[in-house]
Parts: sequence; structure tokens; C-alpha cells
Amino acid sequence: MKVVFLNPPYFPMFSRESRSPSVTKSSTLYWPMFMCYAAGCVEEDGNELLVLDSPAMDLDLDATLEKIKAFKPEFAVLNTSTPSINNDMRVGKAIKEALGCPVAMMGTHATAEPIEILEREPAIDYVIIGEADYTARELVRHLRGDGPSEASNVLGIAWRDGETPKQNAERPKIEDINTLPWVSKVYRKHLFSCYKRYFYGANINPLIVILSGRGCPFRCTYCVVPQTLTGHTYRKRDVADVVDEMAYIKSAFPDLGEIFFEDDTFTAHPGRTVELCEEVIRRGLKVTWSANARADVKPDVLKVMKKAGCRELCVGFESCSTDVLKNVKKGLADGMAERFMDGANKAGILIHGCFMVGNLGDTPETLQATLEFAKKLNPNTAQFYPIMAYPGTTAYKEAKERGELASDDYDLWLDKDGQHNTTVIRKGLTSQQLVNFCDRARREFYLRPKYVWKQAVMALTNGRERYRVFRGAGTLFKHLFRKHGAPQASSGYSRPKEPSAKDIAAKQAATVDA
Repeated sequence: MKVVFLNPPYFPMFSRESRSPSVTKSSTLYWPMFMCYAAGCVEEDGNELLVLDSPAMDLDLDATLEKIKAFKPEFAVLNTSTPSINNDMRVGKAIKEALGCPVAMMGTHATAEPIEILEREPAIDYVIIGEADYTARELVRHLRGDGPSEASNVLGIAWRDGETPKQNAERPKIEDINTLPWVSKVYRKHLFSCYKRYFYGANINPLIVILSGRGCPFRCTYCVVPQTLTGHTYRKRDVADVVDEMAYIKSAFPDLGEIFFEDDTFTAHPGRTVELCEEVIRRGLKVTWSANARADVKPDVLKVMKKAGCRELCVGFESCSTDVLKNVKKGLADGMAERFMDGANKAGILIHGCFMVGNLGDTPETLQATLEFAKKLNPNTAQFYPIMAYPGTTAYKEAKERGELASDDYDLWLDKDGQHNTTVIRKGLTSQQLVNFCDRARREFYLRPKYVWKQAVMALTNGRERYRVFRGAGTLFKHLFRKHGAPQASSGYSRPKEPSAKDIAAKQAATVDA
């Protein structure tokens, strides 16, 4: 069967598979990793594939449709996110009108709101819920006639019974993820032409993003991927299989900067982290890599990671307030972040620090304290972003129950330029104030003379870091003094009773007055 997997066109440089999908201020463009894992499973099952990433390929809707028409697919699978969902449904409708083939959606938002999607856009035939890999494969088998005879027997989908949306039981999580194809081979075959377009502001580029495991044992209320796609059990690949893929990547991608492990928490099981590092060292594999981590990695583990080629860790510090961290179930004890930073500095591992504002319990005072905390920790790079409570997360449910979600109009979650425009409000803090604080925090963090000097020295003395520093800085400085854009106009997909931007502003003003 001929199947197209599409990361749909939207804003230029829109990162749909980021944990906070948007156009970033650092020129970052994410790989469509989960979509490519699913595509690999479908291709291994004897199907012919076209994999398109329109934002990376600079394809607008017309150009995207032309490529799809030339391929003549019998089935289309579209990647989604909450801020782009109205656009994505529009693209799905355009594909259905142009080709008449069945259309499915996958991703975090599709998992959280499958029935809503089917109710709001009649052109969408199926919604894939949870991990898409085996579900997409079985759905294709159903459509080509050698799988389940009825859609009702395909686990993990929502579908139409005539005009009525139905939702089947979710497919169990994949226990043995060693059975999944290497996503790097999918990139090499289908996306190699735009390999160097993918750019992560904190990393050595070009880079390849893979998983060494799926799921996260921690339960942070705001984190969308474990709460929708991968669950809270950390299922790990065999160490040998991971290192084999690392070796393949080094040989298959010329000018490779580094490999990034997109596991929610690569260091969740320290013993396994050390085992993987020791296998890299044993093989003498010289490859630079980075990963997501928590601020609880011990100094001895950090030293082994550095010896194995670890360059940087992306760490969610989020807040300096113990109460706020408890509210979001982050679970970091007092002093842990400082001890972690000390260990990382001594090991020679760079840190990209993430700080979130507008969490439950935040006040103007906790925000300012968090900014000072970020300066004190002084990671190599930092991002400040407003809480984006996505459907399917506890944070979203809490905000709705507390009356602190100003709107469910997904178009209003980005501004007119595709950047973050949270609709979460807190007592004493409007969503605009949260966004404005993030803008100010970036200026204060990045314009410190000592910080600027340190980055300049790094760029001038380290050729591998130079491109990252100059490109990231060039893009960032364009935004440091930029006035935050107005919310997007509604696309027409919004529910009829959703408030307008004017209504949101009025509600926010009333909340501040209260």
C-alpha cells in the first residue's frame, strides 16, 4: 500500500514535536521523531512510503499537495500538536478533497482529543491514539485487506461508524521497544535532503535525535508526552542496540555534530546510564551526544557520561519555589539543583536549563526569584517559557477546573508569528504578563556582560561550538527587544461559544483585579 506520512505545513520553522510546539526564538527546528518511528514500522511491513516534513522542506500547502498528488497515496497519516490542530485539520481536509484517500491523525493532541477531532472535521477518517507505531501498521493492514476486517477491531484508534465517531480501547504500550526500527534509518532514507535544516539552539549541529527508551517514571503535571503517548514506565532498549545505532549514525550522516537522546529522562535509571556509557567507552566509539536529564544525577555518573562523549544535558529546573515544584509534582529537593550544577561543572558537561513560569502557585515574587535562581545556576543556555497546559495533561485539567484556562480556542495558543501565547491565567498574573516576563527574563539572562563574554570566548576558541553560538545568538537577539505579537485570528474551527481575544483580555483583567 502507498502511504504518506506528513508533518503538515504551518508557520515556517514550526516545531510540532517540541514539548511546547511553536516557532522558537532560537531558530530551533525539531525532527518529527515520533512520526518517523511510526513510518518505519509501516514501511517494514511491506508498504511504499512518502515521508514529508513541510516545515523543514519549506513547503507551503500547495507545494505539499503537489508532492502528495505525484505520489498517489492510498492512505495519509498527519502529525499533529495542540497549537497547530486547526491548521492540521485544514490540511487533512485538503488532502481528502484532492485525492479522496482515507486520512488519519496521530500525535499528542490526537491522543488527547480523538473524538473532538472527528466531530470537528468530517474529512478525518481515523485518529491514532497513544504510541502510533503498531497501531498505524495494523490500520494499514486493515485498509489493505490482510488485517482486522473491521475498524472496530483495531486497537488504539478512533473512527467513524457511518456518521458516528467511535473510540476503541487503547493499544497496550510496546513492551519490547528493541523491535522498533531505527528512526535514524528512516531519517537517512526519507529526510536526508533536509538533514541539516534541523537545528537545536543548545546543541552542536547538525544533529540526529533518537530514543534509547520510552516513557518517564516521573509525573510532572505539565509534561505532555508521557501523559499522552509513552506512559510512566521507562521501557529501555538493549544497550548494545542503542550503541549499534550510534555507530550507524556516525557513519551515515556526514558532518554529524552530535546525537541527542530525546528520552524524557535519559538518566532515570542511573545504573543503566552508566552501563550504556561503559559500552560506548569499551567500543572506543568517538561520538558526541547529549540528553534530557533531571537535576538529580550524581557526580560519579556525570563523570562517566562525560568520558563516554556526553557534551550537554537538557534539564528542567522550572522554578526555585519548593511549593511550586510540589504543585507540579517535580519532586526536586532544596539544594539539589545547586549540587547538580556543581557536579556538572566539575565533570565538564554543559547544561541547558529550562524555566517555566505560571505554574500553580506562581506569583510575581516567585517568578522574579526564579529568574535570579537561573542567573545563579548560570547554565550554558537557558529558556524561559510560559506554562502551556495541553489537553491530556493534569495541568490542563487543573486549569480548567480552577477557571484559569481562558480559552479552548487552540489558535490562541500561539501569537500571529507562531510563538508561544499561553491562555493560562493565574490570580494576579494574566497570560500576557507571563509571556512578558519570559521576554524580560531572556534579556536579563543573556545580556549579562559575563555571560556574553563567556559565549564569545567559546565561539572564538571552539570551532564546533561557533556555529551554534552565532546562529542561536543572531536569532535570539532579534527577539530580545521584540514586542510580543497579538494572538492569531481564529481559524473558524473553534467551537461557536469560545471567547474572543477581547473576551480573554477582559477575563484576565478581572482575574488580576480579584
